[in-house]
Amino acid sequence: MTTITFEENIRFDKKHFKTIKEFQLYLLQIRQKSELSDEHKKILDDRIEYAKNNPDKFLTVEQLKSSLK
Repeated sequence: MTTITFEENIRFDKKHFKTIKEFQLYLLQIRQKSELSDEHKKILDDRIEYAKNNPDKFLTVEQLKSSLK
């Protein structure tokens, strides 16, 4: 058996997994529940602001849907 350690303080509610895939899905679920960092929030805010100021550089949802048909 191999022991894996993490320096990051991660708290697992579940400690037994049948497969690596099950463990990966569990990790993804944990990440999805976590808050975004302030740095990441700023990047997203900057992108939203850019999109608002440059609407001609983006497709609307309707344009995207029609291009897929």
